[in-house]
Amino acid sequence: MEFLLYLNPQGQQLIRDMISAKFHIHENVGICRNRNNFGYTKTPNKFVVCTNNIKRSGFDTKFYINETLYHEAVHVAQICKGTKILGLKIKNMPLSSDKIQSVKSSFNSTSNNNYHREYEAYYLEDKSEQVRQLVRKFCF
Repeated sequence: MEFLLYLNPQGQQLIRDMISAKFHIHENVGICRNRNNFGYTKTPNKFVVCTNNIKRSGFDTKFYINETLYHEAVHVAQICKGTKILGLKIKNMPLSSDKIQSVKSSFNSTSNNNYHREYEAYYLEDKSEQVRQLVRKFCF
């Protein structure tokens, strides 16, 4: 899997944690035909990174592969916790207007996520240590 070459050390450990938690890691599968998708997570324990879409986006590949990993790993923690609507119950999650727009776009393009769960993922996607703690807390 090519995306593994771009991961920072925290991302590499997070992938090992998700594999230990019985998540199946995939790259550039069907959901990635929509070029707006950078990643995807759903039950039963499926985790996808759309490396080709990230590379074609014109954005910094290493940065967005890691950010996508953390974002989707928040959804992994949500799945492990078993929360359908309320998410992880993180409090005080200020987001920039750009990220709020991203939440709305993601929410409108998915059928299984709810707004709060997506909001949590955007809030936490740049907090790698906190994401890893949440995955370890809820998946082990």
